[in-house]
Amino acid sequence: MKLHDGAIGTIVACFGAFVAAHARTLNPPRHLDYGPGFFPLLIGIGLMGVGGLIVLNGVRGGRGQPLFVAPVWVRSGTMALRFWILPAAIGFYLLAVEWLGFLMTSITILASIMAVNGVSLRRSVGLAVALSVLVNIIFASILHVPLPWGFLTPVSGWLIW
Repeated sequence: MKLHDGAIGTIVACFGAFVAAHARTLNPPRHLDYGPGFFPLLIGIGLMGVGGLIVLNGVRGGRGQPLFVAPVWVRSGTMALRFWILPAAIGFYLLAVEWLGFLMTSITILASIMAVNGVSLRRSVGLAVALSVLVNIIFASILHVPLPWGFLTPVSGWLIW
């Protein structure tokens, strides 16, 4: 996806203005002239400056260009599916992980992503199971980070060492 430089510069400058405005709300301690908002204020000012330069560059060199140009892959159903599977997987994870648990959710997501990208179904399911169990062992047993078990809670002790 290609946006005109004028649009991108405007977005960056507006984000910089938001950061700078929010930084001004952070009160410094009584004994200092600067506080927690000092560096975010500098970053916001820098973003506004860079955004303004991008807008100027777009205005000078982008006359007659469209505001938005759709990439080639948007017209291809397979390529669009390969792109949209990732945001869909993130949304599915957020909605399903508490109920299904990490293992079942990650197996479903990994197998789906691999299958959409051309890996055979048998291989994608096998790899998804192996990778999900490995990640679960690393997080739960080695790093001691609790992952949700979902409906597998009664058997969760079998998969943690």
